[in-house]
Amino acid sequence: MAGLRRHTQSVRRINIEMTNMRFILFFSLGLVAHLHAQVKIDTMHYLGRPHFRIGTPAASWYYDRAGGGFSALFDSTGRDWIGFRMQPWGQYPASAASSFRGMPNLVYRSGDSGAGHPGHDLCVSTQTAPNQITTRSLSGRWVWHWTFYPTYAILSVDKVDTTHAYWFLYEGTPGGRFSPAAQYFGSDQGGPRYDQPDFYTQQMEFDHYHWAYFGDTAVEQVLFVGQLTPDTLQDTFSYLGDTEAGVASTNGMVVFGLGRGPGNRPLFTSLQRFVVGFWPHAVHKEEEHRMLTEYLNILLTKIAQQP
Repeated sequence: MAGLRRHTQSVRRINIEMTNMRFILFFSLGLVAHLHAQVKIDTMHYLGRPHFRIGTPAASWYYDRAGGGFSALFDSTGRDWIGFRMQPWGQYPASAASSFRGMPNLVYRSGDSGAGHPGHDLCVSTQTAPNQITTRSLSGRWVWHWTFYPTYAILSVDKVDTTHAYWFLYEGTPGGRFSPAAQYFGSDQGGPRYDQPDFYTQQMEFDHYHWAYFGDTAVEQVLFVGQLTPDTLQDTFSYLGDTEAGVASTNGMVVFGLGRGPGNRPLFTSLQRFVVGFWPHAVHKEEEHRMLTEYLNILLTKIAQQP
């Protein structure tokens, strides 16, 4: 009887929280002018490079202006979920603890390889609205913009090089650290999952993800990433340690790619939109996964309906 009572109370709590989240979501989507006041964009230098810092109630986003990507994403408690560093640069697998990290790391294997990735010098980024940053590659072949809201941001890819595919990557540190044994992953295909695919030994999970989230058992929130238009292209998830020890390394990063196929192959060729944000709860149980699933389904559907 006590177990049934606890289960009933848990379900009631989840239903109340979900009702509150629906209200907040619909309220947020309807009051854009009010939301702009909660987003502040200023300029700064970070890691010796010019950045935009986007301050919101949920996070501080550090955007490398010449790279066209995020080098840091600090949650409301100060944990950095990306952790980009300039050194070591371009060393496999050592740079999984430094320069491989970033988001969205859009362009790979072309003359513009590195556009959308912090630490590179292939882009020009400008603030084009109170809550918006637009990035253009120096070649003129790529254009995208980010629109920021209190708890999430939307990436709109506006122009692509039709001769080269691209992807959307989150390569970083869930909860501010690399600790696969204490971290988890979930998606519209299910979760939370605690398995530890090892990128260094070619263990990668391939599936068709509409959205995914990443968490740490010591942290009471998760980071989510979603694609606004589902497709049948392959996506991937794994962990890359910074040494030959793979997932047992003391440092490294998550490797998550929308539109990333086997052989590190980018797959997107058309214009796409993506959303990134924080959910303010841990996801340790199936019912918590279901609550986040409902929220993300509502959020992505509402954003996709907007022009």
